[in-house]
Amino acid sequence: MITLQELFKDHQLYHSELQQDYFITTKAGGTPYGMYKQSLRELHKRYRGLKQLYAEKELLQIDIDELAVKKSRDKFERRRVKINHAQKIMSMEEMDLNIQETEREFKRFYMQATALKRQIGELTPEKQNKLDADMWEYKFKEQIAIDFICNGRIQHNTLENIMCLPIGRRERLLYFVRPEHQDELITWYETKQPEPLELPEKEIDIKLLMG
Repeated sequence: MITLQELFKDHQLYHSELQQDYFITTKAGGTPYGMYKQSLRELHKRYRGLKQLYAEKELLQIDIDELAVKKSRDKFERRRVKINHAQKIMSMEEMDLNIQETEREFKRFYMQATALKRQIGELTPEKQNKLDADMWEYKFKEQIAIDFICNGRIQHNTLENIMCLPIGRRERLLYFVRPEHQDELITWYETKQPEPLELPEKEIDIKLLMG
């Protein structure tokens, strides 16, 4: 018989590396700068989550230690303490698993962010503004393609957003709205492929990063 412990070894609580790389960072980002912004958002979420989990684990350990030495002359209270202690031990097992999985995701998003940072380099206000505009132009180009594939025409909100952009960027996007250029746009959308990230291979020291 296969034990529950053997089965649970194959259970992954959170996102796989493929989901993190493609369904989160690449999908939300598009351009390297957009991917960098998304990886930072995800990294910051895990940073805050780990800080909270570490504190909760320490408090839980205090509860376990306290219950382990708690004594009572009342037999019902002794039984209650024993059950509470067992519950806290089980909670600690779940806590350790949550920490392990959150640390795994933290490492992946940290590796993404550092790889993308190397690509982008130092961000001056001028460079950041340009990269941000490039990202939104890319996103709107994607949205035009999605609109045509799903609805056969550009959607009202997509067009409104495009018209808010500076005229040069607006004209580049409106080029693809014209019927004679739609095939070109859809071909671009169907064949676009982000360059794979060269993630660092060395082990990440989470304790050092978390301070």
